Amino acid sequence: MSDFHYQQDRRRLGDGQFATVHRVAIPARSLRFEDLHPMSSYVRQQDIARMHYARARARGEDNPRILTWTSMQTDRRASDLFPGLSTDTDDGERLISANSFITYVLRKLLAAGWLQLHEYIGDTYEWKVDMPEADRAWQARAKAVLGWLEESIQLDLYPNIERGSYQPRIFRPFDARRNFIRIGRCDFIRHFAQHHERKAVFNTSHFLHEHDDLVSHHSGYGDAIGLMVAEGAILRPPIYRRGALLFDGSSWRIEPYSMDDIRLLLPGDIALGAGGGRRFHLNPAEAQPIALYTRAGGMKRNGRPLERSPAAADRIEFVLVNRQALAWKRGGELQIPQNGFILSLQEGALPASVTDGLIEDGWVEYAFADESNRPQSAIQAGPILLRRGQCALDQADSQEEFRASGDGVVGVSPVHMDWQGAGQRKARTAIGIKEDGDLILLVVDGCNPSFRTDMDSAGATLEEVIAFLLEEGAVDALNLSGEGSSHLFVAGGLASAPSDRRGQRGVLYERMLPSIGIVN
Repeated sequence: MSDFHYQQDRRRLGDGQFATVHRVAIPARSLRFEDLHPMSSYVRQQDIARMHYARARARGEDNPRILTWTSMQTDRRASDLFPGLSTDTDDGERLISANSFITYVLRKLLAAGWLQLHEYIGDTYEWKVDMPEADRAWQARAKAVLGWLEESIQLDLYPNIERGSYQPRIFRPFDARRNFIRIGRCDFIRHFAQHHERKAVFNTSHFLHEHDDLVSHHSGYGDAIGLMVAEGAILRPPIYRRGALLFDGSSWRIEPYSMDDIRLLLPGDIALGAGGGRRFHLNPAEAQPIALYTRAGGMKRNGRPLERSPAAADRIEFVLVNRQALAWKRGGELQIPQNGFILSLQEGALPASVTDGLIEDGWVEYAFADESNRPQSAIQAGPILLRRGQCALDQADSQEEFRASGDGVVGVSPVHMDWQGAGQRKARTAIGIKEDGDLILLVVDGCNPSFRTDMDSAGATLEEVIAFLLEEGAVDALNLSGEGSSHLFVAGGLASAPSDRRGQRGVLYERMLPSIGIVN
């Protein structure tokens, strides 16, 4: 077994450019995964708002305004937080989650042009609504939601209102799809690295990051995607079929995982699996008594992500994100979030106590379909880069579910993961398993060519990353989140040069992330 070792060098690439490559040798039993625990909500709001402000400027907006709200880490029931209010959406979805309800209400206020921010003498501010008096239901919703947000100081505008203007800031028109951001569970890796003595800390999973990731009111910036296992417990399910790095207690392996590889554990000790017993069908082409729908459901049939579950009068459906039921609806046509899936049940397919339990309790658990091969620790990202010493990229389209946005189609998160761009040089993070069972982490610095200086590393293509991994003795390897997400801290210090520039040549910005790999 090898010892922990970190090395950085500059590699000359085939066309004369250079890449800064960081390599970390990791003993097999010293790696684990953990979600970051966010610190200050104000810091998150300001940093993420500044990033989206820079994106809006890059799109050509002269004076963009970014509105953010920080969702609750421990979600509450909408009916408990806002008693007496209807939590139904315009299309019949009944919201269980308070986070989802607040997001839905704010988007409605912004889209309708009803939201205003007022400043008063004495540097006090107040959020107000200006809407038709006849719409009493929305008046009550707006008053309750804005009152709670003001009291908890969770709603923020960037740039801040001009002091001394005393003119109401009216959000009309407002691009609520791109300039309104619900902030989920994420934080700077630096905060963890500086408060915990670890040999190395690095980025891992894909997460919601672009406006196409946030089309659902159940989704927030920074929400992680993909299988996450800690201490043998499944914290997040493998929504899409993608590569995962798994540890069974004695050795690591890399293989694709999907919802077919797990069982859902519902209220009343009801277990659903892809085979035997009470069975679910994953993204079926024809109606089935019990079905799961993900956004990848339509890709094999017509190359387009599935936006909603099929219409069906005899069904009750639930939106599930991680281990929580966030909403339910009858009749199908339920919007599918990027970071979750739909559990669709034909009437009578399960006892009524199960659906009642989901509505009242809202929690589900997961177990592996094959308990004999159950991982103790796992993280999912993708694509798989190496299998038994051979390049696996030519297998990726058929075996792993990715779809970039383009041609008016909202892709499957991460929406910038484009297989046509696999040959582009970018910042990359990847991890490989060596013949002796130990691990090799590879981080390659990169930068958007538009903002690169002579001092910036050019990044690497996936093929170049594979070549670097083979040189280090990797036989199996997995791509992790990359580009602006590629971060490596060694002994508490930032070793890599993150690729975010936000339109500023030579200026580096760290990015907030949801989950990390930790070398003890």
